[in-house]
Amino acid sequence: MKKRTLAMLLALLALLLTGCGNAEPKTTEAEIGSQSTDDAAALPDTTEQKPVADAPMMVMVDNTLYQSTGEVSTVDGRCGNMDGEITSQTANGTDAPTENGQSNFGTGYGYQRIDDHIEVLIDNQWIVFKPITDSDV
Repeated sequence: MKKRTLAMLLALLALLLTGCGNAEPKTTEAEIGSQSTDDAAALPDTTEQKPVADAPMMVMVDNTLYQSTGEVSTVDGRCGNMDGEITSQTANGTDAPTENGQSNFGTGYGYQRIDDHIEVLIDNQWIVFKPITDSDV
């Protein structure tokens, strides 16, 4: 009986180990707002969600054009209320927004005003957007 139990445990252990041994680690894009062009046929249609090119992510709020810094916010303890939402997208994902509540990377994203910038909630991360000034152009 002991040999049979031991054999069953060893067989179960072998099955568990073979199930885990072939997993490949998942990788994520290190830079927010960029998209890989590797194997373009396998990429989903993102024309309605994110820009096709590597244009900077921009949004217009209160007649001010903001551009992503690529940084994830470090603000803790923020309120749960959004100050607004991105409701439209530019026709071409590389164009700069021209209307309030418009972005060049998609719609449905909420944002909050923080001091001199805004932060947009994208994929459960608050991304920092700074105003574009004349010296940035």
